[in-house]
Amino acid sequence: MPEETEPELERAADAGENNSAGGITVSQPGDAHVATDQAGTMPLWLRIVIGIAVLAVLIWLAYPNLRGQLALPAILSPQSEQPPTLEPSSDAARYAAAGSLYEAGRFAEAWAALRAVAAYAARLEAMPEIAQAEQAVADAPTSKEAHFKLGTVWARADLLVPAEFAFRQAIALDDQYVDAYVNLGVVYYQQGRLTDALAQYDAALAITPDDADIHYNKGTVYVQQALQTETPDEALLDQGVAEFRRALDLNPNLPQAYFSLGVVHNLRGQAQEALDMFKRFQELDDGSDPQATAMARTYVEQLSR
Repeated sequence: MPEETEPELERAADAGENNSAGGITVSQPGDAHVATDQAGTMPLWLRIVIGIAVLAVLIWLAYPNLRGQLALPAILSPQSEQPPTLEPSSDAARYAAAGSLYEAGRFAEAWAALRAVAAYAARLEAMPEIAQAEQAVADAPTSKEAHFKLGTVWARADLLVPAEFAFRQAIALDDQYVDAYVNLGVVYYQQGRLTDALAQYDAALAITPDDADIHYNKGTVYVQQALQTETPDEALLDQGVAEFRRALDLNPNLPQAYFSLGVVHNLRGQAQEALDMFKRFQELDDGSDPQATAMARTYVEQLSR
């Protein structure tokens, strides 16, 4: 099995500027030209929508307790039959072994398997809260909150694979744990597992159907799914827009939803609608994400010309 890499989200380059890291030239709003990277493999619309992708993560970071009936694969309890012994030969195998040990309640062995992964060891050294959250799980293995907190700490550290099995364990302890479904959805989203992410958000909405943040996150999945093909899927874009608008019906002051609507309108060449959305975002923006603030300012300047 090849070594597993941790996906990273990249923010779209500001419109009209070069992204020296990615070699991307982004055309002006409304341009018919489709910009590509130097290899000619990444169209402009895919770069633009990454801005939406980042905002899903921003929602989660801003609300770490984001708050599902989903039939998840069975998770072993500490009293269950022990999983077979694995002999890891790669990071992916080590993570798999750690997950099996974690689900079986063999936490000391799980921590040891995780520490054999260089990326994990580096995060552990840099973030002492990881060890603290691990200890909390070992001390209270039946506490859904302990597993949820550990999963959140892992996810913040971009340790997405272990975060998945922590959130799954929290759900195994309480299948109505909305926060765990949502954060598991965010982890899947960051991994590019869009169908899995959507399933988690649907599970959460089955419990709390009027949660604006979850509708927003669901909308970002639809938009990403719409852009998986060479020509954006308009039906999926419509579903994304519907979720953003549902989120705003529930919370008219949700700035990320306005930003995302602005991106979709701009993608569709609807300049005035996009401008209105970005201006509304600016009215509500608290500056917590300087890059989103800068992107909105650039969009407004160019769409106002």
